Order: sequence, then structure tokens, then C-alpha cells
Amino acid sequence: MLSSYKFYILILGTVLLSSCAFHPLVRKDEAPPPSKEMGKAFVKEALQHYQFVKDPEVADVVNKVGYRIIRAIGANPAGYHFLVVREDQPNAFAIPGGYIFIFDGLLLQIRGEDELAGVLAHEIAHIERNHFFKDEKKIAALDIATIAAILLGGGPAAVTIAGAANIDVRLQFSRENESEADSYALRYIKEGGYSPDGLLYFFDSMIRFERFNPQTVPAYLSTHPGLGERRNRIADFLTRESSKIYDEPDDRGKTEGKSDWLRMITILVSNDRRWKDETALLQLLQPLWQPLWPLRIDEIHEKEREELSNYLLGLAYMKGGRCSEAVPKYLAAIGINNENHIYYADLAFCYLKQQDLGLAREAAVKSLVLQRDYTPAHVILGIIEQDSGNIKEAAAHLEEALRINEKDPMVNFYLAMVYRESGDAAREAFYSARYLRINLNPDSALGELNRAKGFAETGSPLYFRIIQEVEEIRREGL
Repeated sequence: MLSSYKFYILILGTVLLSSCAFHPLVRKDEAPPPSKEMGKAFVKEALQHYQFVKDPEVADVVNKVGYRIIRAIGANPAGYHFLVVREDQPNAFAIPGGYIFIFDGLLLQIRGEDELAGVLAHEIAHIERNHFFKDEKKIAALDIATIAAILLGGGPAAVTIAGAANIDVRLQFSRENESEADSYALRYIKEGGYSPDGLLYFFDSMIRFERFNPQTVPAYLSTHPGLGERRNRIADFLTRESSKIYDEPDDRGKTEGKSDWLRMITILVSNDRRWKDETALLQLLQPLWQPLWPLRIDEIHEKEREELSNYLLGLAYMKGGRCSEAVPKYLAAIGINNENHIYYADLAFCYLKQQDLGLAREAAVKSLVLQRDYTPAHVILGIIEQDSGNIKEAAAHLEEALRINEKDPMVNFYLAMVYRESGDAAREAFYSARYLRINLNPDSALGELNRAKGFAETGSPLYFRIIQEVEEIRREGL
């Protein structure tokens, strides 16, 4: 039987962090609107055909930006889901019922959270303004069989997903609805504390992509027509009105956001086998880093440049399964800056994967000394304590990690293991269900929830949480 830390390593690459959270129970007599039923049917097909980005840190960034906007405009976060698809084409689209799909190829073309906010705000506006049911061309295509055939059917999934949006104009919105979505997106961006320039910069990114890829029409241009015209209209609007309407964007978290984005794009390219050595990897990554840094990388102070390069190279190696190469990079970064808790947590994971539990523990403890509320370090210590037979200590670390981030997949997975070892079958099944749901496996999650319900005491807080999860999955399809 595999030890817990070995099993953790095997399954880590299968995790996708999606938008699941606890919300008040829905009355059973409230029938879902037709848009929700339509969206659920599409998602059910998509789960069978799409390949999703499996690293939770990527989805974390998308969810953070998306839900910040959702909450700012007063929409219901429980009714929205942001799903990251693994596909090189730059594209994003919304489906009735609050489901927004964004391709990782688009994430690699945009240059920070403000641009991402522009993309997501535009798609949110299509849903909030109910454009699916206001556009006659869209109405004709709204049966789920047609939408699924357009986006999912007729050939290998990767080819279909990349090209299907280009071949059927029935998925285009009218120019009037596109204009309205842009207008509302500018409002949503401002309310979410992002720069309204983000939408303009996004259009610039798509036009730049088209210029340098003349043989490949960006899917986003096909499903969202009139991009150049819309870009110019927004530029004119911002020039005329921004000083009157828009305050300076909320800069809280911007430094962290830039760091998160650098980490995310490095993760996205970490499995790219176009590079074979460090020089090739740097050449691949530097064009992606540069727009997010205040200076060109060759103008950064030598020590800062060395720290940044070592950290991001270490991250790329770690995420690419090359921990033996990642460790010296992290040690080099720590040698320059020994106050960054992320370096120590990543190093702890590398040691864990190399089965050096002593060094893994030491690095994880150091990470928590620097930043007490850092989920990965708690999870690593929980794994080490569980593997050592210290179930009480393992549970303490994992419960603390759950307090920090209840949507972390590994927290839920290892809590299930801890409760299994302690003989609590109800909680084992419940947290197993949470793990499966976060991994976009709702059918299996429902099976585990039914098992948990059979073990839980009727009327207990856990019993009601189980019922709540079941109703959410049935309502949202996720």
C-alpha cells in the first residue's frame, strides 16, 4: 500500500480547483430557471470532452478575479463557475446559467489581472444582461444539442474545441449586445477595483496576437466580432469620460496580484517540452515575465534578477516533475532572500517528493514561521504527520489549512484520509466528496455524499452540510 505522501505526489497533478463553496440551502420547491438547466446540460457534455487545466493555482487566479467582480456587482457567487480549459487557442465564452470557460491559451496572451478582469467582466455582462435570450441568432442555437455539437462534436476533442467556435456564426452575439457587454464590463471592472484600461489592453493583446499569427484567426475574434471597432470605441470613451466617471482603481493586492500572475504563467508553461535546458526555458519565459515587471529583466538589479530567475526556474522545474533540478534553484533564491515563505513551501514539497521528510518538515516549518496562514505548508506538515502515524497532529494542521482555504483540494483529500484512519466514516465520505467535487467529478461526489449521509447523525451540523452539498450539485451541475 502506498504511503500517504507518495500517494499525494501521484495525485497532485490531477487537481483542478473550481468554484465550490457553502451557501444557504435552496428551497426544494424553487425550480431552476431554463438558463441554468441549459448550462448544466452543456457542462455535463463539457466534462466528458474538455481537458481542463489541472493545477489549482491557475484556477485560483481566475476565480479570485472573477468572484471579486461578481461580489462587487452584487451578483450571487454561488451561481457562477469559472472553468479553465487546456487549449492553445485564445478564447473565452459564457454559457447560460453562469458558466464561463476560459482557455489557457488566452491566459498566456493577456498580461495581468486587469486584462483578465476585462475578459471576465465582459462574459459576466453577457450573462447578467441575459443576452442569450435577447439575440434572435442566439435563440436559434440555444438548444443544448446544437451548442454541444458546435463546441464539442464532430472529431477529436482538441481540434473541435480549438476550431468549432470559428465555424458557426450562431455563437456570435449581435454588435448591439457586444457593445452593451463592453459598456457594462467597464462598470463591473471599476466596481471590482480593477483598472478600466484592462479591457482596452486586452483588445490590444488580441490584435497583437492576430498580427503575429496571421494564419490563425483567434477564436475570441470569431465569437466576439468587431474587435478593432470595439477597441477604438472604448479608447475614445475612456479618453472622454474616465476622469469624470472613474476613480483611481483599487491598488490593494496589486503587488500580490502581479506575483500571482507571474507564478500562474510559469505554471502554464512548465510542461512545455520546447525547452530542453535552462537557457531555452529562460528564453521561453522571459517574454511572459517582462510585461509584468516594471523594468526589462536585463535592467533589474543583478541580485533581484538572479532571485527572480532562480525562483521561477525552480517553479517550472517543480511543476514539470523535475524536483532534483528545482531544489538548487530554490536554495539559490533563498540564499538571496531568506524571507519569502513561498520559496520554503515549494522547497518543502520538492523534499517531500524526494522522500526526505526531515528536510521537508524543516522547510515547511520555516514557511509557517514567515507566514502562518499559508495553506501549502500546513498541508505538507499534515501529510508528514499522517505518514508518521501522528493522526492528531496531522488533523490539527489540516483543520487549520481548511480554515484558511476550504476549497483547497488536498486539504479535503487528506482530511478524508485522516478521518478514515480515526474511524469517522461520515467525515471521511464527506471530505472525499468535497475533493471529488472540487476536481469536477460531481457524479462521484454525489455518491460519496450519499454514503456520508448514511453515516451522519440525522439533524447534526454535518448532516445539514451534506444535504447542502447535494442540493448545490443538483442545482449547479458542479
